[in-house]
Amino acid sequence: MIPFLSPSIVIGTPPVTAKVAYIVFWMGTLCVWGSHPLLGQVSQSAFGFADQPTFTGLAGLGGVNITSGSDPLMFLSNPAMLDSAEGDALSAHYLHFPGDIQFATVGYGWKPREGWRAALGLQFANYGEFEGYDEVGFPLGTFHASEFALTAALGATKGVFRYGLNIKLMGSVLESYQAYALVADLGLGYHHPEQDLVIAITAKQVGVVLRNYLEELPLRLPSDVRVGISYKAEHMPVRFHLTARNLLYDTDHSLVVPSTVIGSGRFSDRLFRRLVLGAEVLVHESLELRAGYNYLVRQEFADFNGRGLGGFSGGLLFRAPKFALSYAISAYRVAGSAHLLGIHTNIQSLRKF
Repeated sequence: MIPFLSPSIVIGTPPVTAKVAYIVFWMGTLCVWGSHPLLGQVSQSAFGFADQPTFTGLAGLGGVNITSGSDPLMFLSNPAMLDSAEGDALSAHYLHFPGDIQFATVGYGWKPREGWRAALGLQFANYGEFEGYDEVGFPLGTFHASEFALTAALGATKGVFRYGLNIKLMGSVLESYQAYALVADLGLGYHHPEQDLVIAITAKQVGVVLRNYLEELPLRLPSDVRVGISYKAEHMPVRFHLTARNLLYDTDHSLVVPSTVIGSGRFSDRLFRRLVLGAEVLVHESLELRAGYNYLVRQEFADFNGRGLGGFSGGLLFRAPKFALSYAISAYRVAGSAHLLGIHTNIQSLRKF
């Protein structure tokens, strides 16, 4: 099962626990990009949508990155990157998945005082309309499914270090069932004083579940610890990124296909499933190209005909004096490709006196 297939969900008289477990499993497969696997407890996963690459800077670099400073929404991935934008920055991004799944992400950042940076962000996922049937196939009408994450971020700079904290309220509404959680992201980044070198670490989705879909079905947050490094040589127009994820749990598979089927538990396979590569090509001060490779996505979205371009992603960023436009594409092979569009502007540059 992959998130881009839109199944009809039975919402009639079958046992309510089985019904909700099925919905949660379907929603939980969205964690394939970044959150940790569920170790056989797929029915307890939720809120993985908040870790999706829903803005172009993240999607173009392989879907997992904590060191890029070229997208003002990067604080949603690592709060230590809050200084990615200058002035009062407003960003809006739209993501369209195959299967008519849509994400909208908006963010606004400002500088409350010298050495500090604050931001607000909203991620909203709309999974569309579903048809419900009872156990004998009788139609029960349609229903909708959606999720959201509201983020408040605060970051500080002290010398060569960047600190950041995200506080997120996450909600999930699946038919008549609701779940909520309050979580935090903690980020720390080191910026070399002379070279273009960044080393970062972040702890993701650490918190508590405020409400479960069902009291007897406790949910588990998609927590993770990630480490990243980026480097650009002085005269080279390319910045390289390497990010390691899934470091919190000793596991080497995601929700789609377990490692007993793909990779056979080889050390090299387990290692590369945790690594994501990215590159930013600085063509001009107004134009930047992005490319990424996600081995985990490439392996687990393969089909009998091969892998195609699955796991590869790319994009571009065009900067104008008062705004910036960006685009990214992520290939999944089986499910197709996801397309993202984004716009960013500095509110101060739009003011007229």
